[in-house]
Amino acid sequence: MATEGVAGQAAPDHGRVTPRAVLLSLLVAAIVGFTFPWANLVIRGTRPANTSLPFGIIAVFFLLVAVVNPLLKLLGGRLALRRSELLVVFVAALLASSVVTWGLVGQLLPIMTGASYYATPENHWQELLGEQAVEWLHVRDETAAREFYEATRAGFAVPVRPWLLPLGMWGAFAAALFAASIGLMILVHRRWIEHERLVYPLMWLPIEMVSDETPAALLPPLLRNRLVWIGALVAILPSVVIGLRHYHPAVPDLRLRHFVTIPMQRERLTLRLWTNFSVVAFAYLINADLGFSLWLFALLSALQTPLLRLMGVGVGAKEIYSAGSQAVSNQAMGAMILLVVAGLWSAREDIAGGFRAMLGSRSRARDGPLMAAGAVCLSVGLIGMVWWLMASGLSFAASVLLVFAAMVTFTALTRAAVQGGVPVSRAALIPQSFVLHALGSYGVGPRGIASLGYSFAWSADIRVFLMPFAAHGLKVWAESGVPRRRFLPLAAATLAVALVVSTATTLALAYARGGVSLSSWLFGGCPRAAFTYAAASLQNPITPSLSWWLWMVAGGAVMWALTALHMRFIGWPLHPLGYAIGPTQPVQDLWFSILIGWLTKAWILRYGGYRVYDRGTRFMMGLILGQFLACAAWLVVDAITGTTGNMIYVY
Repeated sequence: MATEGVAGQAAPDHGRVTPRAVLLSLLVAAIVGFTFPWANLVIRGTRPANTSLPFGIIAVFFLLVAVVNPLLKLLGGRLALRRSELLVVFVAALLASSVVTWGLVGQLLPIMTGASYYATPENHWQELLGEQAVEWLHVRDETAAREFYEATRAGFAVPVRPWLLPLGMWGAFAAALFAASIGLMILVHRRWIEHERLVYPLMWLPIEMVSDETPAALLPPLLRNRLVWIGALVAILPSVVIGLRHYHPAVPDLRLRHFVTIPMQRERLTLRLWTNFSVVAFAYLINADLGFSLWLFALLSALQTPLLRLMGVGVGAKEIYSAGSQAVSNQAMGAMILLVVAGLWSAREDIAGGFRAMLGSRSRARDGPLMAAGAVCLSVGLIGMVWWLMASGLSFAASVLLVFAAMVTFTALTRAAVQGGVPVSRAALIPQSFVLHALGSYGVGPRGIASLGYSFAWSADIRVFLMPFAAHGLKVWAESGVPRRRFLPLAAATLAVALVVSTATTLALAYARGGVSLSSWLFGGCPRAAFTYAAASLQNPITPSLSWWLWMVAGGAVMWALTALHMRFIGWPLHPLGYAIGPTQPVQDLWFSILIGWLTKAWILRYGGYRVYDRGTRFMMGLILGQFLACAAWLVVDAITGTTGNMIYVY
């Protein structure tokens, strides 16, 4: 199989970033910034950018590789895009997709206006939050905030002036957040790619789509492989049936999501049996012990809460966006902290080398300029985030704790994506809860709690965030053969373009159509959840509790034991990453698909051997491609017909 570059060492740097690759990257970033919010808010079908490998990006890349580039080859060999250029454009599109909808803009703009719009005499948000929040955190003009949800009168344009100051300040925070995220991934990427040889399962398909790309052949080998198209057909057919039923109710109902409730005396256990073809494929591509551990720990964590309750053990209530009861979510958070600390310790030489290069010390390490830039980005980003949060009303201690908890969560979930193939993320415990339980409501203060409410825009319902996209982008960039030092400038440019275009698009759509008619969650549930949490923390103050932290300590201890056993004993079946990630909501939703992928891999390796497994990888990449192309095709059909709400897959 031609995936040595995917699972093995990166190709040497021998290419360059051509001007047309840069221009095409910026163009694609602008297209993503416009079309993805429009598809998400107007068509409201399957969300094009809701996972760490957005189907919208794969669809765009497929058109570029399978349609545009073959036409350029027919017109003249010099016009065709080289493999390195195609991969550079893919990286730009991937990074752009991380911020345009759920990743930042889609949640930030409603939260900037939600406290004002949803304030009532009954919830007292105006007194509790509106009077406490720093003025540049939100849009102060009540008319501008109301019309953002209800649309302006005919002939009236977007009121730009009330948005300028808050957008400028939030743009500064976004720059710091992006710098810290990309900087950390730059410092650890060589460790992950070359030393630990993580498999990056989400990137197998795009890299293989241009593997062995030559001017002589119109299509690359992967797209000429029968197994790929057989797999694609297997995923396309159910998607066609699901989409057709939305148009014609007489079409049989093909349910890919089932719920099974198991009674346990006075408790009950609800299991989700969801079938997602791309997740099955990702589970097939990862290490067998990790696939086994992901679905096993997902089941064990779901079983833990009812069992502990039956034994009379207090497990605490489930907090917003958390992985489950306090017992489960805090254990997972403790495991994530140990996972991240251990990972950074193992990469300490690369990190130290980057900081030495930043300080001007001569380093013999490869990629010295890039590593120095990564150290600068991480330092400036972390300092900028803490400074901004302090200016927004948090104390220094609260700001540091919030950034710490957020970066731990981001890094652990990124590891889950690049090693475990988990395509969608959710925090085990939101950073805001970490801060409040550490300092208490009185320690954070009213202004700080108001700031925590606004911080939901970037660190609470984190289905999408930049860090895994940066990690995947660095992997693909290494495979492209382009000098790695060119990564950072292009990443900054594409993120800036996507951020500006998506913000303008979202504002225009909201003021033209009314936000409440575009998305009931982004313009309704999302801001209400943020400020309900903040108001409740003020009205029912949280006090630090030792018992709350003991579950976290217990999770860290179990994680340490699993890590030691995994490193010491060859063949130990339980991977520690499964314990940290298994309780999170997406794995709880998708454990059954992970189980199918793991069972398929185990059965094929046992009875068919590696050669059959190797051929099976093409079928699995076909499953991914087929599901993603089908979702994209239905978005196009729905746009043409004016149909809304045709959701093919949840994730």
